[in-house]
Formats: sequence, C-alpha cells, structure tokens
Amino acid sequence: MPRGSLDRWIYYRQNSDPLDWYIRCRIILDIAKGLCYLHEECRRKIAHLDIKPQNILLDDNFNAKVADFGLCKLINRDQSKVVTVMRGTPGYLAPEWLTSRITEKVDVYSFGVVVMEIVSGRKNIDNSQAEEEVQLIHILREKEQNNQLIDLIDKHNGDMVSHQEEVIQMMKLAVWCL
Repeated sequence: MPRGSLDRWIYYRQNSDPLDWYIRCRIILDIAKGLCYLHEECRRKIAHLDIKPQNILLDDNFNAKVADFGLCKLINRDQSKVVTVMRGTPGYLAPEWLTSRITEKVDVYSFGVVVMEIVSGRKNIDNSQAEEEVQLIHILREKEQNNQLIDLIDKHNGDMVSHQEEVIQMMKLAVWCL
C-alpha cells in the first residue's frame, strides 16, 4: 500500500499536509466497512483484536484497508463470546478484556478510539501532554459531558474546522463505540 499506514497521516507533523475532512471521513467509512465484513459477512466472525492506526493501510487514493491479522480470533456464529488471553495494544483495549470473555465488539471499541485519533489529529495516549491530557478518551469523556467536543477538532486544518458540525457528529459516533 503506497501511502503506508494511517498513523503517518493523522498525527500532525510539520513536514506533511494534514488530511482534509473528506479524506478522513472516507478512511473512517473504509475501516467501518472492513470491520463489518469481518464481523458480519465472513462464514466465521473474525475479531481482529488490534485495530489501531498502524494497522490501517492506505493506497494511492487514501482508500483504507484493515491489515495485520496476527492477533485475530475466529468466532463461530453460534458463539456469543470467546475466552482468550488479553492481546492487543494498550490504549485500544476495550474494558471487556478484563473478563477475558470477549466478542467482536472489542474491535468496535478500538474503532471508536481510532475515529477520535483521526478527527483530533492526536494520539490516544500522548505522554508529551500534561498529565490530565495524556489519554484522549478521558478528555473526550469530559468534553462530551460539558458539550465542548469542538475543542477536540484537529486545529491544524481549516477544512476540519469548517466542517465542525459533521466532525462533531463523527465524534458522537466514536462516543457510542466507546
């Protein structure tokens, strides 16, 4: 995939142009379609278990593909949950991992985290931030409760700000996933 992984494009870097809203929105939709295929359309459900920007690859036109199935788990259609050991990347793990009884919904949680990274242009866990701003999901919870989601929009791109109503709707989708 010529454009590499998503993480190269969503975190602000001075030497690269930030992605516009249309491209970010299409990437989010492509990831959702990929997860829908894995969870609903395969003969056996496939829980990816490691959805994160580094595992989303982009082609020349910024079409996104879910990649790296090294941690995936097959789930029979007649199973509601599967028991497995915790696997994945810190910051993207759903709370249900604490029970070791997971469903494909752990990917939905991780998808919500990735959506927030895409719209905010920052990493989920950023240790370069002040202590209270290290975890994006904690900031999201606070901003959502105070009706201040606009504060989380990637400010490095005027296109994101000009589409703020749509971006806020996408953040609400992320909240539902989380």
